[in-house]
Amino acid sequence: MNIRFLKSVFDEIRNTVGSKICETGGILLGNRKDWVVQKFIFDPHGSTFSAGYDPDVDFINATLKDEWEKNELSLLGFVHSHPRGVARLSGDYGNNTGDVGYLKAIFEKIHSLDRFLVPIVFSQYDGKEFELIPFVAWADNVRNYKDEGYEIVKDEEYHSRKESFILPEKSQKRGLKDSSRLAGAVNVQLMEKAHVIGIGVGGAGNIYENLVRSGLGKLTVIDFDKIDNSNITTQGWYIDEVGMSKVEALKKRLHRINPDIVIECFQEDFLKFNDKKIKHLLSDCNLLMMMTDNFYAQAKGNEVSLKYKVPAIWAMMYEKARAAEIVFSIPGVTPACFRCCVSSRYKAYYDEGYVNDVNSIGSTIFHTFYLNQVIGMLSLAILHNETTGYEFSNWFGKQWDRNFIQIRNHPKYKVEPFERTFKNVESVFNFDAIWWKIEADRKPKYENCPDCFPKGFWKS
Repeated sequence: MNIRFLKSVFDEIRNTVGSKICETGGILLGNRKDWVVQKFIFDPHGSTFSAGYDPDVDFINATLKDEWEKNELSLLGFVHSHPRGVARLSGDYGNNTGDVGYLKAIFEKIHSLDRFLVPIVFSQYDGKEFELIPFVAWADNVRNYKDEGYEIVKDEEYHSRKESFILPEKSQKRGLKDSSRLAGAVNVQLMEKAHVIGIGVGGAGNIYENLVRSGLGKLTVIDFDKIDNSNITTQGWYIDEVGMSKVEALKKRLHRINPDIVIECFQEDFLKFNDKKIKHLLSDCNLLMMMTDNFYAQAKGNEVSLKYKVPAIWAMMYEKARAAEIVFSIPGVTPACFRCCVSSRYKAYYDEGYVNDVNSIGSTIFHTFYLNQVIGMLSLAILHNETTGYEFSNWFGKQWDRNFIQIRNHPKYKVEPFERTFKNVESVFNFDAIWWKIEADRKPKYENCPDCFPKGFWKS
């Protein structure tokens, strides 16, 4: 749900909260039938100090009463500024203090509210650009507030056709219309609150579709590519989607599965994302999926997953799709990171100038979807690892060191790992998998890894 501001309101926020020293704020007003922010009132008497901001409750209550009686405008939310870089709400400190504590008190007092707008502003007072992060909190899980995006509506456009902005009637519960068949397999509430980020949408589109069918509530996808005719045979796209950006085509599909899915699309190159943008994206991420065959993007994915302690999955298909690999990492659970698992690949690319010339020729849609289903179930296991009572609960527990997987898709793929592992085992023919213990079976040991060990990311 994008936050929709009238242009005059957005300008007023920029000129007040957005131009003053941080930790100031004010109230957002409008009609709860359309949730368009029609008015912003700055709080001139709130207490501002270095670590926070306390609103003037008497002023706000009197203002709300006056605005309702005169203009029939209701409270929609609260906007306030933070020190630049603090792109999150403060916690619940008891006695209705802290941003989350304040939110809880509001929902307890106003039972008719199913959501509350809580955008954060970085002020241009420090000489940098004004920024607004459009957080929305939901009554059923206050702590799981999300950046829902925003749009600016021209005042005259809104006032000339107000009826067209009214939101359709629907229950507060968001998600799949009927998730009864998922009972016992996945925790639907957990999935609705989860946020997955996917880098690469080509053949992985099917994974994201099926995660949404499994109840996923928020997805961010990043891919600069467009659909071409060759993608129809191996990636599952349709002829009428040729020419569309892959992220936008996926978004349309997902809304046909769950109209309420929160999806953010970037038709951009992940390698060009700066630290600030990545930090913002990963602030509430539960799983990072590196579904790209670009080694340098995969390497960057390892760095950011370590830095922000986000579980991650990488996947790669081998030549002619005769085999595939999957690497996954879970903070505090898997001691080896992606670089530990494929250290020889780093040497080849960075030290020896290797250029990958393997393409998807010789592969089929069956190879793509077979790998996707394994990745999908692994994703559910990672998201459910700390739960109990579900089919995907606690697969890996508190310690798991076999996080490099190789899967064979052709019986004549007779390379050494499979030959050694399944030697003289007649019952094994194809579709087998090896789960490698990195520090024991592969060199160098992860203690030598330049990414995770020296910085102690996984140790702390």
